[in-house]
Amino acid sequence: MRRQELGKDPGLGMSVHDIRGGGQVKGWSPWAPDIGDAVVLMRMGGFRRHASGQDSFLDAAGGYLTREGLEERFAYPSASEIRYTWIMLTPDAHDEYVAGVQGAPGWMLAITALLDLRHRELLSACRRGADRLEVGERLQSLLAALPPRTERPGPGAPPTTRVIHRRMTIAVQEALSCGHLNDSVVDLARLVGASPKHVGRIFRHVTGRTISEYRNELRVRAVLEHMADGGAQLAELATMYGFADHAHLTRTVRKHLAETPSALRARLDRRGL
Repeated sequence: MRRQELGKDPGLGMSVHDIRGGGQVKGWSPWAPDIGDAVVLMRMGGFRRHASGQDSFLDAAGGYLTREGLEERFAYPSASEIRYTWIMLTPDAHDEYVAGVQGAPGWMLAITALLDLRHRELLSACRRGADRLEVGERLQSLLAALPPRTERPGPGAPPTTRVIHRRMTIAVQEALSCGHLNDSVVDLARLVGASPKHVGRIFRHVTGRTISEYRNELRVRAVLEHMADGGAQLAELATMYGFADHAHLTRTVRKHLAETPSALRARLDRRGL
């Protein structure tokens, strides 16, 4: 993986790093301790992470919290490109800004569309050379918007059932990140070996979103990542990510973010034009 520091505010005890690379070996990596306290926000691709007794799949719809010394291991389901943002925190910054954040379960983060946009605007500001004050304010704004810790109401499913449901959900997430983003629910159910009704019900129970809603989140975030890079036209992106046409892409993006792709492209342009 290639790491590039994009910005920092030493006074706040935070730095922003862009991490990119191709998927590694498919099997699990060796266990290793994490190198520091951090908030990790995904942007493209996906991988599995095992830590704190939890096995989950990370893609552009989520992120996670980690602490220095936490033992973890990773697995990559494909060789496709992976991109994520690593926000490194000093122990004091962790305690002040993220100690109360809800990880679901334990260390996972569900990233809303507006929080994802705030994250991407931070990256855009860093890349166009924003000063330390702006970077620090954007970091504080982003971390303040992370979901707060809450207690889960009522009894959950038995542990064995939760594990089975989690595995099925991971299988769907992996499929969506490994060339099946435009498959139907019937096709995805066939891939994971269950009925469409059962897969849809379990996926919604685990993630809080339907497969269609989740897929559209991934599509919109993939479009935003490409727009931040510049180059690809909206008609090309519509075809690439399974939208019926340019208008369908525009409607979907507007539904998620209340803005048109053209307006968002201007906000995410690293040149600040």
